[in-house]
Amino acid sequence: MAALPVATDGTLFAPWASEDAGDAWNGREDQLAPDCEWWNGTHYYDLGLCSHMSVTRMPATQAQKAVERATRCAVHGDTDCVLSGEIGLNLPAAFVYDEDQGMRMVLAPKLLEIENAERKTVRLQDPKAEHPNQLFDFQNVVRVEHLKAATRTMETLELRGNDAYCMQALRRSVVPTCWTALD
Repeated sequence: MAALPVATDGTLFAPWASEDAGDAWNGREDQLAPDCEWWNGTHYYDLGLCSHMSVTRMPATQAQKAVERATRCAVHGDTDCVLSGEIGLNLPAAFVYDEDQGMRMVLAPKLLEIENAERKTVRLQDPKAEHPNQLFDFQNVVRVEHLKAATRTMETLELRGNDAYCMQALRRSVVPTCWTALD
């Protein structure tokens, strides 16, 4: 599979034309659509900041910008799972919706072993409908250890269903060398 760079100049975020319009996003329908680059399973995201140093030093303001972009893409794409490459974030992260917290960033998740987890065939749908749907073999429950963005503290989560599939999609969407460097 081809590896596509997320931010070619090594910055934390790829530029978005919809942000250059000057308006802060407020959920209005009349605002420009976000510049989401949906992953369709045919390529890897090549994240230029895939290192422990970059992951642990993400400022709170940048974490908030990432969550805002992910929320915009989730609303626009009618999904509760957004991957970092889709929002132009040059770090490995998945964003999942939580009823209590809203959109939550799971930064650099490491999958931990869960014995006897059931495997399911999951259909990845391309929100742009530009590529045929992909089928993946994923576990229906995962346990991840991840860095809480902008806090430098580790957290372990057990995720089920769509949230579990989201973490596994992130792991599949990012170049394997990134995970080798972080795991």
